[in-house]
Amino acid sequence: MVNLLFRILAVVLLIVVMFSFVASAQAAEGSPATEAQADPTANSYAQTLGVLGGLLGSGIIVFGAALGISRIASGATEAVARQPEAGGRIFTSMVIAASLIEGIAFFGLIVCFVAIFLLT
Repeated sequence: MVNLLFRILAVVLLIVVMFSFVASAQAAEGSPATEAQADPTANSYAQTLGVLGGLLGSGIIVFGAALGISRIASGATEAVARQPEAGGRIFTSMVIAASLIEGIAFFGLIVCFVAIFLLT
């Protein structure tokens, strides 16, 4: 079940990345004045795809971080249940791993939000 979930997330992430590249490539071509005169809907379409890609990307990032931290917490509680005397060391390792996951998630969210605000 988990393997299927990761495959689905990988496909969704690939689609989001492809949409964001298409949107950024369309937004970067030519000057804004000539694009607006040629086809006024092209720029709004590119912005819409870019914003959609950023929003979907941020949702996937938050979901992945929550999944990772929940797995860390479940593993830590199982380990403390097996060896209660090692609870302090297990808790320290859990906090360090969770903070690394949160740092990566915040970086990904910042990248997605910068992409959203630069395209609008």
